[in-house]
Parts: sequence; C-alpha cells; structure tokens
Amino acid sequence: MNETAPKRPSGGRLAGGMLLWMFGFIGRFIATFVMIGIITGCIVASVLTVYILHYIEADEEINLDDYTLGYTSIVYYYDSDGNPQELQRMYNPDSNRIWVDYNQITKHTKDAVVAIEDKRFWSHEGVDWRRTFGAFVDMFMPLEHTIAGGGSTITQQLIKNITNDKDVRIDRKVREIFRAMNLSKRYTHEQILEAYLNVVPFGNGTNGIEAAANSYFGKSAIELSLAESTAIVGITQYPTRYNPFINPDQNRRRQLHVLDEMLAQELITQREYDQARSERLDFKTVENAQRSDEVWSFFTDFVVNEVIADLREKYNDPTIGAATKRFYEGGYRVYTTVDMEIQDWLDEIFQNTDLFPPVLNAEYPQSTTVITDINGRIVAMQGGIGAKENSRVFNRATDSKRQPGSSIKPIATYTLAIEDNRVTWSTMIEDSPINIADPGAPPRMWPVNFYGRYDGNITIDRALYFSVNTVAVKVMNVVTPERAFDFLKNDLGMHSLIEKEVISSGPNAGTHSDVSIAPMALGALTYGITPLEIAGAYQIFANGGNFTKPYAYDRVEDSSGRIILEPEKTPRRVISEDTSVVMNKLLQRVTSVGTGTDAARNMSGIMPTAGKTGTTDNDVDQWFVGVTPYYVCQVWLGYDIPIEMKININTGTRQPVINTIRYGPYPPPILWNTIMRPISEKQEYKEFLDSDNVVSMTYCGVSGNLATGSCPSAGTGWYKKDRIPPSCSGSHGPPPGADDGDGENGGGGNDGPPSATPRPATSEE
Repeated sequence: MNETAPKRPSGGRLAGGMLLWMFGFIGRFIATFVMIGIITGCIVASVLTVYILHYIEADEEINLDDYTLGYTSIVYYYDSDGNPQELQRMYNPDSNRIWVDYNQITKHTKDAVVAIEDKRFWSHEGVDWRRTFGAFVDMFMPLEHTIAGGGSTITQQLIKNITNDKDVRIDRKVREIFRAMNLSKRYTHEQILEAYLNVVPFGNGTNGIEAAANSYFGKSAIELSLAESTAIVGITQYPTRYNPFINPDQNRRRQLHVLDEMLAQELITQREYDQARSERLDFKTVENAQRSDEVWSFFTDFVVNEVIADLREKYNDPTIGAATKRFYEGGYRVYTTVDMEIQDWLDEIFQNTDLFPPVLNAEYPQSTTVITDINGRIVAMQGGIGAKENSRVFNRATDSKRQPGSSIKPIATYTLAIEDNRVTWSTMIEDSPINIADPGAPPRMWPVNFYGRYDGNITIDRALYFSVNTVAVKVMNVVTPERAFDFLKNDLGMHSLIEKEVISSGPNAGTHSDVSIAPMALGALTYGITPLEIAGAYQIFANGGNFTKPYAYDRVEDSSGRIILEPEKTPRRVISEDTSVVMNKLLQRVTSVGTGTDAARNMSGIMPTAGKTGTTDNDVDQWFVGVTPYYVCQVWLGYDIPIEMKININTGTRQPVINTIRYGPYPPPILWNTIMRPISEKQEYKEFLDSDNVVSMTYCGVSGNLATGSCPSAGTGWYKKDRIPPSCSGSHGPPPGADDGDGENGGGGNDGPPSATPRPATSEE
C-alpha cells in the first residue's frame, strides 16, 4: 500500500516567514519605543512648561484688590450753602488718580476705549489671538498694519499698569498673556474695564478717567461729552504726542480717529459723530489745572500736617515720612473747617503791609492771625506777612512759641480767682510792688507797671483793663502757679508750657519752669505758647466756659467713603457759665475803656467785642486776643529774631516821634479791628451769652463793697449771685482784698526761628 509522505516546507518559504516575523517584531519594538518617547516627551514638556510658567510667574493669579496704587487725596471746604467744594489736591508724582465706579463713567467713554484699544474686548477672554499673532509676526517682519494698541488687549494693558511689569522681553509677554487669561476667568469684562479706566495714564500726571476729566475739562467723568471723552481716550497711546496742551493739532487728529473707529464699529450714530466733530473743546490750561505743586495757604498747610499726624497715630506708622506717603497716595477726602470768604480776606490783608498799622522800624515786623468760632472750629489762619513761596513751611501761627505777656492774665489769673471765689469785680487790691529777695543780691521791688507808677488800691476791673502787673502777681499768689499751670496745660490744651527743664550748659544753663509766679501771672514763659493755643483758650469767654481743642477738619474719609478720622468736637466744661459771663464783661471793659479800645473802634451797633492786650518787655511781642459772639481772633506782631518795635506817635503835628508802642497807638487792636470789623458787618448783630446767675450791682469806689448813700464814689460791676459783696460799712477805711504774698522770680522765654532758647523773666504790659 502506498502512503503519501507529508510535504516539508521549502527553505525559501521558511526564510520568508521568519523575515516577516522579525520585521513585525522590530516594528512593534520601534512603535513601542516611539510611543514611550512621545509619552515621556509629553511628560517632560508638560513638567518643563509648568516649571517655566512658574519661573516667569505666568501662573500667578492677579487679584485686583491686592494692588494698592497711588490715589489722589482731596481737601474740601464748605461753601455758604453748606456744600463741599474742592480746595486742594495732594498726590505724589504719577499718582494723580481718583477712583470712580463703572456706573460713574459714561457709555461713550467706555465705547471709545474699546473701539480704539481693543475692539474685540467683549468677545475674547483676555487675549486677542489674532492681534497677538500679528504683533508676533511684526517683531520679525515689520509690516505696515493698523492694529490699534499693538498686540495688547485692555486686559493685558491693565495687568501691565498694575504690576508695572513692562520689560520688552518674550518671557514678559508670555507672562502677561497667561495672567490675562487667568484674570478673565476671575473677573467680568465690566470689572476689568472699570479697573482699566481707573488705572491707565492719560498724560500730564493724571491717571484714570476721573483725574483726567478733572484736569483737562474741570469736570467729573460722568459729565464728559462724546467729544471730550474721545479727546481724552486718544491720549493713552502716546501721552506726550497727543498732549492737548503741547500738541493740540495732534490731539485733534487722534480724537477724530477715535470717532471714526466708533462710527465704523457702529458704536455711535452719524448724528452723534457729526455733533462730536463740530463741538469746540474747552481745555483747561496748565496754569488753571489743579496741581499738587501749587503753593498752599497756611491753613491748608496746617490741616494737611494735622491729618498726617493723626494718620500716623491711627496706623502706627514708624515715621512721619511713612504717614506722609500714606496720605499722598491714600485717596483720602478731607472735609475742612475753613471759611473761604474769611480766609480770602486774611490773604488780602496779609499780602503786604498796606493795611497794617505803621511802625518806625526799618523792616516791618511779622504777624499772625488765627480765627476760630467760639467752639474751636478754625475758620481762617495766617502764618506770616507777604506772598507765601512754598507749601508746608514754617507757620508762625502754629509753630512759633512766643511769650504772651499780659494776654495770659485773663486765662491764668483772673478766671481762676473768680471761679474759686477769691475775688469779685470790685475787690480792692493795692497796686504796689512786692519785695523780692534774690540769694546774694540786695532786695528789689517787683514787678513794675508799664505806666511806670503805682496807684494804690484799685479794683480787679481796673487792674485788668489797665493791665496792672502788681495786682496780677498778688492774685496769682492766691490762685497759686500750680493751679494755673494745671488749668492752662490740662484744661486749655497749652502743651507748649514747661513743667521743668534742666539745661546743663551755655548761657541759659539752669532749671527752667513755667510753674512760677512770673510765667503764670505775667506770661514770662520759658519758651512761650503758640498763637493757636491762646486763640483756643479764649473761646471760654464767649461760649459759657466750655473748651474744645481747636480743629481744622470735620472728618477724613478713605477712598471707599468710610470715615477714618474725626476730631473730638464735644465741648468740655472747664469753668462755670457764671465765671465765663463775668470774665466776658470784664474783657469788654478792656475794649471800651482800657488798653484795647482800638479793637472796638466803629464797632458800636455792629458787634460787641471783648479781649485783652499783651506786650512783653521792650515791645518784643505784641498781642491782642479778642472775641465776638461769633468768633475768637488772635493777632500777634513781632520779629522772628526778637527786637523792639517802635511806632509813630500822633502828636498832632504829624512829626514822627520814636517811642515804644505802649505810649502810642497800639498796633494789635488796630489790626484786629481791620480784620474783624468787615467780617462782623456781614453778620447779624448778636449779644454775648448772659446768665441768670450773674447780676449787675453798684459798688463803692473806695471799699469795693456794695455802695450805699454815703459812699463818695460808685461804679457798676457784675457779680455771681453766690458771691455778691456785703454792703459798704461807710467807714471807708482800708479795703479788704486778696491775700498778699511774696512773689518769686520765674523764668521767661521766647521761641521762634532760627533759635529756641529761654531768656530771663521780663516785665510785662
């Protein structure tokens, strides 16, 4: 039987199969390797991309609330209708920026920005890839193109401005693109456009649409017309080239281009386009634009310094410089107390010496005036005569400490004596000196009176209106310097007073203190007090005995409108109403029959006045502090480096006679009248505050007690009901009075530029 043997594959077919298998294996191996390479490459690329993006901070999330930019602080005053009006702007260079909300920006302003800067703004998510690609190609192959604003969108420009990341580098551009995309995920288009319009620079130191509208057109952003908006928006691309103050023609061409784009994009109608083209633009000139480098008034200087000091205390800033930077960049709103009509009047008077009383010195002395209402609200201030050349300079009204002379007597001596029921209007005290015994020196008689004599027994009334030094010293001996010092410093806020100071070397070596008879009774203070301090103290004679620390602003708001600073304005009683009324009537005697009569000249029927003069030794410092039912006004004259002031006595022959001021017309009350009479003429007549517990009585001119029919002379005085003198006995012997006592020689002082050194006690007017 024949069997068929199985066929064996030929050698060729076997070799072919093996070859196919090998190729398949190699193919699979290569494919696997390639896939592994691709996967590895992707992983590496991803990691590298993440690393690079992190390295260039492209993955950083921008929080608009975290970026604190410089915002303009604005100082306001209230007009006659009580509405706030802008007084001054303060900002650091390139920080003139005022935030406004989205709904406070006109639609045509927003449309103009989108039309010229980023026409696809509402449809893209932070990056316009078409513009970005065009800008990228242009980097390598510059072409003529008309891509408005280059490759950066509004979102990218916002990031550039708030981060100040403006280097021209590829990594910066990549970082900006990714940041823009991240920002678009977190904020709406409206929020981004709002931020952009508040941040972008518009030239001439303005940033944001509100500051630009204020500077270029003197109005708010919400008030801009279409023509005005396009003129401002066009500036952003090249602020110098399109500056309307420097290149008005270029600005006009740019404005028309913006209008053309808005019309082409159907953002305005043809009628709106035609009206905007024909509108005549009234740009404010550079001179009229509100600038931070203007010279401020002395009042503005003071209120800014006060706010900065209060900000430093509130936020615990380490230096005054840090607090100043905070103020200039914080976008604060300061609502001041200034009365611009009164301030303008002071500015007019103090521009030169034409309205000042004449003196015979070769150079006219300096002068200060502070005017407050009767509750400490500062309404006007002057720190020197002549044109003010710089802002935040030495202000004599607040910085210069001078001896007050006899103007201290009402607040330190007589007020406390009446408050403590030590004396009355008609208490008799002998006008005679006290025997002073200095160690190692013969006894001397002190003090002297400016009129050079002693008149025996006189009333408190006469002692005050003739400014008698001896009586003031004797009354102070009863009040005690300790009581007076505490009252002035702690109740009336006179923090310039010195309790004790030791100078170890030099001509003024020794221990100096204002807690002594001469400083408290006669004003011979170690360094003196400021005009503002004494003006603040005199309010107690017009308001019934209350004290409020003088203040120059009502409130300060931050950029969000929150009140962050508000001075203490609640009056604090420091003496009784009865004492205040009696003292007011005594001070009215000073202006009616005493040393301050020139203050009340031609004021009859216009406004009642009261006040006190003060002159230091050799007429170095001359004062008058006066009150009306509305205001307290302080006047000081003197030289920064103290010298005697001389005046022209009216001898009837009109020949100049050199003499000290005390023997001729007294300049401070004259100047006070020049200032206050026009102010008072515009106000409704008003009497000073009165009290049911203060009564008018007739007193004996010899004993000071209530007069009877047998008294040889009599006068009218005002008394607290619980301190009415007894009736005169008729004997008219030695009168009762305040206890006498030995005085002491206290230190005196004066301070002003350029030095601040104590000087010996002086005899005062």
